[in-house]
Amino acid sequence: MKPEKKIDNIKKHKKIPKKKGFNNILIIAIAAIILIGAFVLLTGNSQKTEPTQKMTLKEVRALIDKEYGNRGAPGTNTPSVKDNYMPILIPRKADKLPDFAVTNAMTLKAYKYATEHPEVLEQIPCYCGCGEHGSKVSEGKPHMSVRDCFITEDGTYDDHASFCDVCVGIATKAQSYFPTGIPATGLSAIQATPVPSEDLSALSLPDNFKSLADGLKLTPAGVNRAYFVNTKMIAGPEMEAQLLQQVEPDSFYGKKLLGMYSADFSTNSWIELHDLGYDSKNDASIKAKIQPEMKNIVNTRPLIYGHSQNVDNAAKLMNNPNSMNTSYSTYKSLLDSVDYQNAAYALVLAEKTGFSDMNYMSLTPAGGKVELVKAFSITDTKSIPAGLGKYNPETKGNVLVIKLTGDISTVQAENDNIDAVART
Repeated sequence: MKPEKKIDNIKKHKKIPKKKGFNNILIIAIAAIILIGAFVLLTGNSQKTEPTQKMTLKEVRALIDKEYGNRGAPGTNTPSVKDNYMPILIPRKADKLPDFAVTNAMTLKAYKYATEHPEVLEQIPCYCGCGEHGSKVSEGKPHMSVRDCFITEDGTYDDHASFCDVCVGIATKAQSYFPTGIPATGLSAIQATPVPSEDLSALSLPDNFKSLADGLKLTPAGVNRAYFVNTKMIAGPEMEAQLLQQVEPDSFYGKKLLGMYSADFSTNSWIELHDLGYDSKNDASIKAKIQPEMKNIVNTRPLIYGHSQNVDNAAKLMNNPNSMNTSYSTYKSLLDSVDYQNAAYALVLAEKTGFSDMNYMSLTPAGGKVELVKAFSITDTKSIPAGLGKYNPETKGNVLVIKLTGDISTVQAENDNIDAVART
């Protein structure tokens, strides 16, 4: 979720825009969940899956070292995990965060976690290169842990992590294993227990909210990035908790969401649509959140949350689809070229490259593996990078479509490579 905008009482620094596009952490999480969920379905296992094995902080750090340590940038010089560790930064409640921490829901959660649980992040290294060059706030002094990327030892917030996917990804992974932090004693012996998944089989999405296209049709024109997630299709044991921290606010309504759509008009203007899998309009337990500059409508289906004007416009479109232009028309040519209706996760992004002005990405279960679909709206056929030829792309009108199927590591690597080639 994207909670209300906080007042910045800390000295601001010039914001470096965060690159829009598909987040590597998200693709790993979604791909893993899809793969696991598909395996369970194929093997006919009707029993509830057991939670993953408990892990210590040392083991979680080892996972992070393995995942991020081979990406080229050196890690920070972070001391080994210690028992009876006392954090340098005194933990405090994150009730006042700077504006740059509200870049998106995932970044906000990471800043809150760094503030409230430095005892975890001070023992986790960062691999974005800050161990060599530091940041503006540190005046070039190398960071010692991923906590430094968010907040200094004297409590000053650093905007460095707000535009760094690596910093946020590492903090989010640590949080997924230790969501409430760890005691000040016996740190290495404390074990993390991922949250088991819930049974969503009896729930379903309404006809007006089953895909990315449906969300775009309920959104005014002007969206530059939007995604749709069907949590029923990605429900699985191991990484579900990590993914749902990013896209599903269980605590917001007190119940899991079956479908979520999120759209950005700008960094400070967005909207979300939520569905609980049943007609919740008369559910007295669902309460609207009252927040400054925000609005939450819970007597519609789907439910609407976001900046007030955006929410009002979405409500108008629900009552009268012809009341204003929508963002669906912007991305229609892309969506017409792919099977977005059956995607577990689908994203559209307005991003200009040498040959394209917008693109699409989706992940879908495929026989125990994951199908990755990439589509680019072509603006200049002569500028299509030759490197994309290895994927045997298909051209449908003015849209170039790439499809491939593989395991988690293959999907991750190929998605990254396709994006890199497309931007050349």
